[in-house]
Amino acid sequence: MDWMKKISTDKMLLGIVSLIVVGMSFIYLGKGQIGTEEITPIKSAITSIENPNTKIGVLEKELESKLQTNILMMEGVGKVQVSVNFLTGLKNEYVRNNNVTKRTNKETDKTGGTRETTEVTENNQVVMPSGSSQPVIAIEDRPEIGGVLVIAEGARDPKVREGIHTAVQTLLSIPSSRITVVPMGGA
Repeated sequence: MDWMKKISTDKMLLGIVSLIVVGMSFIYLGKGQIGTEEITPIKSAITSIENPNTKIGVLEKELESKLQTNILMMEGVGKVQVSVNFLTGLKNEYVRNNNVTKRTNKETDKTGGTRETTEVTENNQVVMPSGSSQPVIAIEDRPEIGGVLVIAEGARDPKVREGIHTAVQTLLSIPSSRITVVPMGGA
């Protein structure tokens, strides 16, 4: 019967985290960057768990593994589970070939009047290496972290919980409000 409570609690916690991530994604949807292209759409916690083979899923799993490895080394922590969710997808800025052509024409009519026209043509093409279908990437930005959940046996101790919280905040450079550390329950 305890395992049913644990599964129910885990599902409820996952649902709450998913709702928070989805809600935060709506806040950030309209804020694009000039010159960047978002490759992966915004993900919810449920999507990344169902399909960990996407680029975002792989990045989340790598980050979770690194955090878990570091947290496990801390004194008094015990068993640890780490979940990371991203607000945005990968962002790439491509190398572009910018050409600006300016042409000016001066015309004089029969009555002595002059007319000057200027034509400006801009060409902004993504640079493609010869024989490749992938453009040259100038900058690749990691996704923005939406939240981190750490479940640890030792989190019942306030000092251990604070240490985990501080470690995650330091490693990821994210606001404290995006980090939750809770004690592990169940069997």
